[in-house]
Amino acid sequence: MVLEIEESKEVVQDKFNEVYKELGKTASVAGFRVGRVPRDLLEQHFGNRAKEEVLKRLIPELYKEALNQYKLDPISSPEISDVRLEGKSPFHFKAELEIRPEFEIKDYKGLKIKRKNLQVKEEDISKALESLRESNAQLMPKGDSQEKEKVLPPLDDEFAKDLGYGSLIELKKAVETSLDQKFKREVEADLELQIIDQLVKMNPFETPESLVNEERERILKDAKARIKYLESIQKENKGFELSQKDIEELEEQAARQALKQVRAFFILDKIARKENIHLTQEELNKRVEEIAKASG
Repeated sequence: MVLEIEESKEVVQDKFNEVYKELGKTASVAGFRVGRVPRDLLEQHFGNRAKEEVLKRLIPELYKEALNQYKLDPISSPEISDVRLEGKSPFHFKAELEIRPEFEIKDYKGLKIKRKNLQVKEEDISKALESLRESNAQLMPKGDSQEKEKVLPPLDDEFAKDLGYGSLIELKKAVETSLDQKFKREVEADLELQIIDQLVKMNPFETPESLVNEERERILKDAKARIKYLESIQKENKGFELSQKDIEELEEQAARQALKQVRAFFILDKIARKENIHLTQEELNKRVEEIAKASG
């Protein structure tokens, strides 16, 4: 959306008078005491500065008035262009902005979702313990040769104590608890994903292009960072390289994901406003702590 905003030359002149009055209190011009510089000399010496100040004050004021007048809810800062402040013509400028999309939220209650049944099994605990052994393996000399082999520590009480636990039983219990919490997070995340998918599908609307593009770039940046990391830890695998087709698929996937996430944001925001749901600072702090603990 583009707003074309104009203001009369009389209002602009009043603003110039206001700015020159303030400048006159501190302006210094040779041959005149501070506070005694004539207006024509102020205009001669500080004209550009005064114009910049007038624009700095007028544009935000008039832009805000236009938003209130047309009851617009912008979602980003405006791009100001075509600014005209010359001669006796009215002051004029354009403000290009994106506004919050208008749509009626529907069918967000009574959604049917399916909870995954994830239970910690003995094999899950065994895999986790084996992974711990792998990460604590040592390279030991192989016979009399210069070669070395990876030796895994035995799965016993001593290994558990090296990791800070009293016994192997305690270590197994800790692993089971950690896996249980992980599975619960996965179940909750899957439920949230099901809800989001349904809400986005049932509530189509025109989505702000700039926000979608920003989100797409963010997703691509994260994906490329992960790919670069994989390349760094798999240097011995010379074949690890994305083809042009892989890159195109990655970009298409990022575009779809960005559109979905931006739409989900506005849908959830609409529901929160409708249901008068607010996030407290305490809730925010608690969630940050949960994320910190989960990520270590």
